[in-house]
Amino acid sequence: MARRWMTGILGLLVAAVAAWPGTAQSPPRQEPRTGVHLGVATCLGSNCHGAVDRPPGSAVAGNEYIIWSKRDKHHDAYRVLTEDRAIRMARAIGLSDAVNQKLCLDCHADNVPANLRGPEFHLQDEGVGCEACHGGASGWLGIHISGATHQQNVQAGLYPTEQPDKRAERCLGCHFGDETKFVDHRLIGAGHPRLRFELDTFTAIQPAHFQVTKSYVERKGRITDLQVWATGQAIALVKRMDALLDPKRARHGLFPEFVFYDCQSCHHVYDSLHAPRPTMTGLGPGTVKFNDANAVMLRVAAARVAPAAARALSEHMLALHRASNDDWAGMQHEAAAVREAAASLASALTHREFTHDDMQAMAETVIALGLEAGDAQFSHDEQIAMALGAIRAGLVSAGYLNEAQTQASAAALDALNNAFPNEETLRADAFTKALREFQRALGR
Repeated sequence: MARRWMTGILGLLVAAVAAWPGTAQSPPRQEPRTGVHLGVATCLGSNCHGAVDRPPGSAVAGNEYIIWSKRDKHHDAYRVLTEDRAIRMARAIGLSDAVNQKLCLDCHADNVPANLRGPEFHLQDEGVGCEACHGGASGWLGIHISGATHQQNVQAGLYPTEQPDKRAERCLGCHFGDETKFVDHRLIGAGHPRLRFELDTFTAIQPAHFQVTKSYVERKGRITDLQVWATGQAIALVKRMDALLDPKRARHGLFPEFVFYDCQSCHHVYDSLHAPRPTMTGLGPGTVKFNDANAVMLRVAAARVAPAAARALSEHMLALHRASNDDWAGMQHEAAAVREAAASLASALTHREFTHDDMQAMAETVIALGLEAGDAQFSHDEQIAMALGAIRAGLVSAGYLNEAQTQASAAALDALNNAFPNEETLRADAFTKALREFQRALGR
């Protein structure tokens, strides 16, 4: 898949995250980590997930540990905290280092409490390892080794990462944050990368340690790129609204928490042409724009599933935009309505069997957004590129594109991603040209 522009920064986007003390008013964690974490060493046996060759009779390749340890950025997440950049960031916010800080370890390692660490668990060796995603293995490892079904493993505590909504919850816990850890504007000011995330793209650019074979589908069900993309947008919006509603992140003093806003509302090269550029929000020049990229993409998916809900989401988001600069109470009111709308859509999108017409319509809508003169937000363009990658993957896997369309759309997607030379710059002319090429490739 042509999503190369993201790979160079994925290691940093595993994220050092600001931890905040809990309060009685904080929303409860939806997916707490449970079970004792036994350590990655328990998974690397040659008859388990550390094999070079597939173990006899195995339903999986058996080399999952090798892929993670040699090629996966998550493996190096702890090591990143020892580097000069992390040390400078830590000192900028008054800490002596990064490698011993909870606010960093909660996302750069499998930082479970001491009473949940088994004798073979060693924090510095884990990175973001097996149990950080799949859950503490003490409850399910025994039956997993003995050949239990996937559903039996899940019932015993294995985290079901194959389910789009559950995967989104787990990944976004670090790639956006939750009530215990969060990259705020202070950390970004200290040098932390801006967190941008889309579940299907980030799944695709990971070195896959699973294979969607006939056996996989029989054990876990068939999950499509479009389900992962659409559900990821819904859960991302839920989490954004949860953070906005969290009293710990409310407005304190003169300024709001700027991490909720579109970075390039403020951070851009000043020139006489920049400020007057319109956006979909209708807010005038000089205003700080709320980052609504997930909501924009969710509306595209929801229009095919629940048009009335998509319209309601749009109305509440516009009201949130209007309130975001001067009415904190109104902003919170609208945030609660947006959260409810997004949460109601997540389940429907997880199980949606997207048709050829769905995919074509979504592609056309997303392309139109990118070409629309009234939309000039960098965060939208990022999500547009990633959305088209997911839609194309769905079209290809379902056999809806012929060979010529497959090749032409791949070239157009490459050009689209290459229009982002780095994490903060877009070559607008190249982006527009690539969108039109993608449109032609689909034959519409």
